[in-house]
Amino acid sequence: MSITVRVLQAKHGDCILVSHDGASGVFNLLIDGGTSTTFRYGPRQLYPGALSIALDELKAKQQHIDLAILTHIDDDHIHGLIKAFEKPGYLGQMVKHIWFNSSRLITRHFSVPEIPENNIALLDDSPQTTVSQGRDLEDLLDQIGCVRAPLIMKGQTHEVGPFKVTVLSPGREQLEKLLHIWPAEADSGKTSANESDYKLSLEDIWLDDSFQSDTSVYNGSSIAFMLEADCKSMLFLGDAHDDVVSMSLRELGYSKANKLKLDLVKLSHHGSQYNTSSELLQLVDAPIYIVSTDGSRHGLPNKRTIARVIRSTQGKLLFNYGHVIAPLLLDAEVEDYSSRLEVLDYDIKY
Repeated sequence: MSITVRVLQAKHGDCILVSHDGASGVFNLLIDGGTSTTFRYGPRQLYPGALSIALDELKAKQQHIDLAILTHIDDDHIHGLIKAFEKPGYLGQMVKHIWFNSSRLITRHFSVPEIPENNIALLDDSPQTTVSQGRDLEDLLDQIGCVRAPLIMKGQTHEVGPFKVTVLSPGREQLEKLLHIWPAEADSGKTSANESDYKLSLEDIWLDDSFQSDTSVYNGSSIAFMLEADCKSMLFLGDAHDDVVSMSLRELGYSKANKLKLDLVKLSHHGSQYNTSSELLQLVDAPIYIVSTDGSRHGLPNKRTIARVIRSTQGKLLFNYGHVIAPLLLDAEVEDYSSRLEVLDYDIKY
């Protein structure tokens, strides 16, 4: 048995493929889809992106996406998946089960009228296909018989294939804040440091590091969870709020004196300083902390987050874009701390 974690290059977004190879076969879990170019890019989307390439590899092996998780509505997490649903032969035919806290599920849960403006429209990619023509995402999911989960909320535990999934975010309060018309593209940059903090030294940050929490309603609605199988445990935090995740971990009995032992943590919100506090990091113990971003938006990752991981943990920071690493350390810091920052240009295998 083995578990493989592939952190795809998804520009400033998230797209992660987790595969479990066991006695009953391969189970593939896809977490988010990155930006639209993570699927295809260029004129008329001629060129395959990282997600398209990964899905082509699965198709060649006659495998499927057994579960897709759309963590929340931000463009840099969901748009690549939307494009893969629009393209005939891809997610519309490959996905067996999906988790997505859609507006329709949320309004039904809270017993309020549906908000049609929040339906996710699909373009008709080809005149030969009738699957997506004139339909939104949820209509397509119904048509293809994709199994829908009920509303995903903190406190739930799900057995999915070989995996146990413990949901840490969102809570009821975070979902209730989505009962309005969603913007065309949620701006998570409002809670990102648009001015780079890379000129600060690690010592300066450690001497004066106060935590301010993310205020984005859309990040707060992000699905975050612990994934367990074969005695391995991982945290995938989407863009979730630090306080919601911390509270969930404490409710599960974890503390600074009783840390949650993990094999990896995918840090929230591309390493934003507003989503990872020292207090949260002191609740967990992992050898790997993953940052998913190409560094092109909002000054992410923030150096404050890197400083907190270095100070509060013994683990390494892995980045799916190598060029992000060098600017994070001043020349005087390279000798002491460069060994803690590595490029993730390989699949993580257990």
